[in-house]
Amino acid sequence: MHNFTIIVILACTFVSALAVGDLTPEQRQRFFNFQNECMQETGATDDMILKAFRGELTDSPLFKDHLVCLGLKSGVVDKEGNYHKEVLKKEIMMFTDDGDKLDKLLDRCYEKHDTQQETAFKMMQCIFKEHFGH
Repeated sequence: MHNFTIIVILACTFVSALAVGDLTPEQRQRFFNFQNECMQETGATDDMILKAFRGELTDSPLFKDHLVCLGLKSGVVDKEGNYHKEVLKKEIMMFTDDGDKLDKLLDRCYEKHDTQQETAFKMMQCIFKEHFGH
């Protein structure tokens, strides 16, 4: 379940980042704090993060660890690895009003893999492909 949490966190973070202009100052600060903290904790680079915002997800272990970190910090995933779909949905609902479509997207994109990192990475790939066409 940890993998799913990471993916959900990353998805929320990227969706938020793509619409940073629509965030309140508090939400924007929270987003940047999580990004910075996770970059320091995992060693993910600015280049990896900027490419991810464009839909170019790197297969680097550092980037995958970053996704997991974001999931934990955002509450999408808890320490036990349980995925909290409603937390992720709430984050993304700031940018869309189609809850049914979002539920289908999240259900379609969540697949548990061998590691948290791989689960988060695959989920982000799916979300970008399904929602943004990347």
